[in-house]
Amino acid sequence: MTLLFKKIGGLALLLLGGLMAAHGGAAGQTWEVLFGLAVAAIGGALLVAKIIRRNSAPLGTLTRRDSAGRPSAQR
Repeated sequence: MTLLFKKIGGLALLLLGGLMAAHGGAAGQTWEVLFGLAVAAIGGALLVAKIIRRNSAPLGTLTRRDSAGRPSAQR
């Protein structure tokens, strides 16, 4: 359940940061633009970390390959 919260939280921060930056740009508030971009960057980092963690294989399951791409003997 916490994994779902991380995804939703990352998307929410990304959306909220984008909206804050757009509002700050329209209102001419530099601090709001910068704060919105920082919030959006945090949300994007959460999503990227989640994707990397999902796609990484456990260390024991990696197969060594030679220069031609064929599996090689374990050392």
